[in-house]
Amino acid sequence: MAHDKPEASAHGAHGKDGHLQRGPLIAIGGAEDKVGARNVLREVVRHAGGPKQARIAVFPTASSIPTELAGTYEAIFRELGADVHVVRIETRADGEAPRTLALIQEMTGIFFTGGDQGRIVTMLGGTELARTIRRAHRGGCVVAGTSAGASVLCDHMIAQGKKGYAPRRELVMLAPGLGLTRKLVIDQHFAQRHRIGRLFSAVAMNPFLIGVGIDEDTAIVLRADKKMDVIGRGTVTVIDGSKIQHTDIHEVPRNSSAALLGLSVHVLTQGCGYDIDGRQPSWPSRSKEAP
Repeated sequence: MAHDKPEASAHGAHGKDGHLQRGPLIAIGGAEDKVGARNVLREVVRHAGGPKQARIAVFPTASSIPTELAGTYEAIFRELGADVHVVRIETRADGEAPRTLALIQEMTGIFFTGGDQGRIVTMLGGTELARTIRRAHRGGCVVAGTSAGASVLCDHMIAQGKKGYAPRRELVMLAPGLGLTRKLVIDQHFAQRHRIGRLFSAVAMNPFLIGVGIDEDTAIVLRADKKMDVIGRGTVTVIDGSKIQHTDIHEVPRNSSAALLGLSVHVLTQGCGYDIDGRQPSWPSRSKEAP
C-alpha cells in the first residue's frame, strides 16, 4: 500500500523537540464494556483530549447495522464528554466528499466500530479520505477501533480466518489495511474465539510482523515512541517471529499443521507493555512494602 509523505496538521500534538508527532493508536479486542465503568472507551476520550475537548468522528462503516451501532457509540462518547460526529460511508464516492475531508481535519479522535473489516477497506482503500485519516494520525489525532475496526488499523490486516490452535495456512487470509502501523498484525476477540492458530499462521508467513491478539474488553494503546500499553480486563498475546528457527508452513498442504520453532510468546495484562522496536515486554514495578 502506498503511503503519503508526512506533512503538517492542525491537530497539534508535539514531541519534546517541538515537531508534530503521531497520535496514539488504540486497538480494542471487541465487546468492550458499554454500560458499566466503560474504562476502555473512556481511554479513547482521554487520549482524544478529554471531556469537553475531545472531538471524535465515529465510522460505523464495518457494520451491517450502521445506524444502530453509530447511535450506540455516539451516545456513549457524548456521555463521556466528547463532541461526536458520525461519518456515514455508503459508497466509495463518499470518501472523496470535501465536507467529510474537512471534518476529519478538525477531529482529535477517529473511531471505527466493529463488523466486517473488509467493508472498511473496500469503501475507504485508496480514497482521499483514507489519506486524510493517515495525515490526521501523523499530526496527533488518536485513531481507535474495536473488533474489525482494530484489525483494519494495520498495514497487513487479517481479512478472514478460522479458529484453531496449530498453525495452518488455511486458517488465515491477509489483505491490505489502512496502514496506520506497519509492524503489527492484530487479531481480536482473541481468547473468546480461539484465534491463536491463525495468528501463529500469520506470523509464520510474515516473520517481520509482531502478532497481537487482543481479548474482549481489552485494548492496546500504541504510542508515538513505538511502545504499547495494555488496558482492560483480559489479556493481550504478543507473538514475535523474528527469531523463528524453522517452519514448514510454506511446504505442507494448506489444511495440515505446520511446524513452528523459535517463537517468542508473551501474555500481557493491564499495566504490562511492549516495546515494538526493541521487541521487549515490560511489566508494572511493585513498590516496596513499608516495614
